[in-house]
Amino acid sequence: MAKTLLPPGCYDLLPPFAKQETELLSRLLSSFESYGYAQASPPLIEYTESLLAGRGATLSSQVLRLMDASSHQVMGLRADITLQIARIAASRLADVPLPLRLSYAGPVLRASNNGNRGGRQLVQAGIELIGPDTPEADAEVILVAAETLRRVGLPWFSIDLNMPGIALSLLEGEVLDNEQLKALLHAAAHKDISAISDFPISQHKLLAGLIAAAGPADEALAALKRLDLPPQAASQLRTLERVAMLVKAALPPNVDLTVDVTEARGLEYHTGVTFSFFAEGALGELGCGGRYRIDNGSLRREATGCTLYMNTLSRLLPTPALGKRVFIATPADRGTIAALHDQGFVTLQALPGYATDRVAASELACTHYFADGSLEELL
Repeated sequence: MAKTLLPPGCYDLLPPFAKQETELLSRLLSSFESYGYAQASPPLIEYTESLLAGRGATLSSQVLRLMDASSHQVMGLRADITLQIARIAASRLADVPLPLRLSYAGPVLRASNNGNRGGRQLVQAGIELIGPDTPEADAEVILVAAETLRRVGLPWFSIDLNMPGIALSLLEGEVLDNEQLKALLHAAAHKDISAISDFPISQHKLLAGLIAAAGPADEALAALKRLDLPPQAASQLRTLERVAMLVKAALPPNVDLTVDVTEARGLEYHTGVTFSFFAEGALGELGCGGRYRIDNGSLRREATGCTLYMNTLSRLLPTPALGKRVFIATPADRGTIAALHDQGFVTLQALPGYATDRVAASELACTHYFADGSLEELL
């Protein structure tokens, strides 16, 4: 095996992209903080007993495990940060007044490739709003994430609102085992109406209607309201409609809003309105999120959140410029170096054994050359 070979789905982030990611994370967290979302930072590794508790079990297949040599307990590398924030909210911050607003940023590692989001190695940043069970809370999270994307340099993107529970409620009375239900929902998410007709259910027409309604928010919601949905599904539709109305009223005109109630990709532990962000040129979602329930046995709380993916988002942003770089060809004192830094220069000091001429400076991507007290721009 080559000594430089990395595990599948893992990568080195090189200059200038490592700096871009660091600065991007800082800007995201600053935007989240401006809306009252205070940063929390859970550990990269936890005992699986807590990491996979409750809804964490939905990510069990993606968690890499190892044995703790000291305690002889099984530990897991986190595959997602959202549920760690939920654990913190239900334990360390259980007595903090609600609503609780938290943000986070950090790496996760998954047991298998994660498609277009960037393989197994991901960097996430996001927010969680804990306490309220209202459309206004869902809309707040969506709009904070949308404004944050705009602030970091995305002028156009789209938001896809989903409510997978509507399709699930239609199927409650059907006799389907778990594998059949999973296959049916997969077919619905992929808009495969012909495949749906092969399943032994009585709601073919309504399910086909849900699929056909996907599209721009106003048109999709109008089509969904024309369907003769059972009471539970109709109630969920009203919640979705309220969230859509709140979001649309606050969005700038260059952000598209769509609705697709049969889409459930990557939202395994969510229980209400879910959503995804997309942009032209992106290989996958910029981010996704939705409503879920925190339940640690003694404490139950509603929550909604959003996770943004740096691996996808950073590819849409301009490659960061190196800026003003000056090659210091002759010795310079601390005051001179400090003055150059104050002017916004990155300074590269010449070292013995290496060339000190202007060609060498250009090869090091320097924009300026400093020698004997004189600063000149390189052409």
